Amino acid sequence: MQVAALERMLINSIREVQMKLGYEKEAIRFYYPEKALLRILKAGDLSDDIKTALKEFKTYVKDRLGEVKITRSQERFCFLIPPEGVEYVWEQVEENGFLREFIETIEKPGIQLEDIKNVFFKYSDGNYVCENCDGEECDFILYFKDSARDSYRYFIKFHDNHATYHRFLSEDVKDMGL
Repeated sequence: MQVAALERMLINSIREVQMKLGYEKEAIRFYYPEKALLRILKAGDLSDDIKTALKEFKTYVKDRLGEVKITRSQERFCFLIPPEGVEYVWEQVEENGFLREFIETIEKPGIQLEDIKNVFFKYSDGNYVCENCDGEECDFILYFKDSARDSYRYFIKFHDNHATYHRFLSEDVKDMGL
């Protein structure tokens, strides 16, 4: 089981929220579809496999993230990270320079695709991909060619005077059919 991969994903998500909204010592929730969770944990499809993996995960992260509560509703899982886990991330996990600059850039009024591409270029020496996406929620998908740099796909949607983004792991993007 890949419990360390799940911990990294949660820590990345906590840090992203902290960069966007600031730090508050309060609990935070994240929701993951069952299929994505099984893939990250490299667990089987059986209900016992996921239960075993999540129990192992809770033990594995307890010293860093505290007593993580995990609940299931239909086909998705909710991870409730307690305030001490959020505080741990704030105090112990170094901020990702790329993600910080990306968030600051995309939040600027009047943002253009070239502004976003410049951030990707800066952190990859030009080794990134920008693809058109003709979806209701997406105009472009950007990502680094070297997934060791950052393994997320950034879905960008431009609106009148601003842009929004969602980021997904590359494996999840394949499940979405994109």
